[in-house]
Amino acid sequence: MAAAGAVCLAVTAQSFAADTKTADAKTSDTKAASTSVIAKAGSLEVQRGDVENMLNALPPQTRADVKANRAIAERLVRSQLADKALLQQAQAQNWAQRPEVKAQIDAATREIVFRSYLASVSAVPADYPSDKELQAVYDQTKGQMVKPAQYRVAQIFIPAPANDAKAVAEGRKSAADIARQAQGPKADFTALMKKYSKDPSAQTGGDTGLIPLTQLLPEMRPVVGKLKKGDVSAPVQSAQGFHVLKLVDVTPQGTPTLAEVRDSLRNAMRQKRQQDAAAAYLQGLLSNQTVTVDGPALNAVVDSAIK
Repeated sequence: MAAAGAVCLAVTAQSFAADTKTADAKTSDTKAASTSVIAKAGSLEVQRGDVENMLNALPPQTRADVKANRAIAERLVRSQLADKALLQQAQAQNWAQRPEVKAQIDAATREIVFRSYLASVSAVPADYPSDKELQAVYDQTKGQMVKPAQYRVAQIFIPAPANDAKAVAEGRKSAADIARQAQGPKADFTALMKKYSKDPSAQTGGDTGLIPLTQLLPEMRPVVGKLKKGDVSAPVQSAQGFHVLKLVDVTPQGTPTLAEVRDSLRNAMRQKRQQDAAAAYLQGLLSNQTVTVDGPALNAVVDSAIK
C-alpha cells in the first residue's frame, strides 16, 4: 500500500508540474500577446494591450463602426502615437513641475482620493434594496411614472436623397402612386412592401416593433401620432427619401409595471442611499468638534470674489 501511495504521489507531482508548465506557458503567451507592437514611431510604441484598452473604452456604436471600417482603427492608433509623442515632449521639459500644472495635478489627486475614499465608507450593501423595499417604493411613486404610447410601424421606403433633385422628383411620384395603392380598401400592405420597398427588412415583413414616437425619424412622428390602427399615411419625405407608413398597432400611454422599471428603480434607490450615507458621514466628521466661522472675514471674501 505504501508503494502504491508513493506511485500515486509521484504521478500527482508530475501532473502538477506539467499543469504548472502549461499555465506558465499560457501566462507567458498572454503577456507576449498583450505587449506585441501594433504601431511604432521612432522609440514610441503602441502595443496590443494599449489598443485593446482603447477599444474597450469606446461606446458600442463606435466599436461597431471600427469593426466595419478598419481605417478608423488605424486613425485611432495614430492618434495614440501622437498622444505619446506629445507626452514625451512634455516630460522632456519637466512640464509637470511647472507651478500651475503641479497645482492642477495636486488638486486632481486630492479629488480622486476624496471621491474614492468617500465611496468606500458610504458603500451600499449588495443586497439593497430587497424585493419588499422595491415594491414599496414602486407603490409610492408609480403615480409619477409614465410609459409613453408605443407604436408599431411598417413602411415602404423609396430612396431619394435630398441633394438629388431628379431622384426626389421621381421618388415623390412613385411614393404617391404606392400610397394610393396601399390606401385601397383591399390593399395588401405587406405584398406592396415586398414589391416596392428598398428597406432591407421589407422582404421579411419587418416593422419597428412597439416603440415610442421619439425613436422614429422626426419627420415621421407627427404623421404616425395622428394615424389610427390600420391606417396608411401619405408619403413622408426625409433626407433619405420617401416613406409610406402603416400603423400596425398602438398601445396607449400608461403606467409601467414594476418588472419594466425594476433595474432603473433599483439603481436610483442605491444611488440615493449612497448619497445619503456620504452626506451623513461627512456631517459626522464635524459633529464631535467645535466649528467656528469668522462671519466678517467670510463676508469680506465673498464681497471681494463676487462683484
